[in-house]
Amino acid sequence: MAEKTFRCTVITPNSQVLDQDVTAAVIPAWDGEIGLLKQRAPLLVKLGFGSMRLDSTQGGTERLFIGGGFAQMKGDRLTLLTDEAIPTAKINIEETQAALKEAEAFEPQNPTQAKRRQRDLDRAKAMLKAAQ
Repeated sequence: MAEKTFRCTVITPNSQVLDQDVTAAVIPAWDGEIGLLKQRAPLLVKLGFGSMRLDSTQGGTERLFIGGGFAQMKGDRLTLLTDEAIPTAKINIEETQAALKEAEAFEPQNPTQAKRRQRDLDRAKAMLKAAQ
């Protein structure tokens, strides 16, 4: 099985969240999902908010919420540098719904606040979708 695997590492500003061999990965790029297998051509992509799926070497699937950042695939190694990586099973739905309502209620006073509001809306919606 080792011949069909590649290394996946997920790093946040606070810690290395994941470092393991996987058989496949689906990552949330800023403009859609990208599926990755061993021997993929080199890739550098901006990440969006969304669910990352990893197929483990034992046959199971692991899912993480990814909160932006960048991903690089080079030489059978996938590395994600992200602001946050949360196992989807650990997402607190009530807190996320409250954050969504707060973002919806916020009335921006300038373009910077409008961008922040949109980012908060996108993050909360993506987290809720990932948790389902």
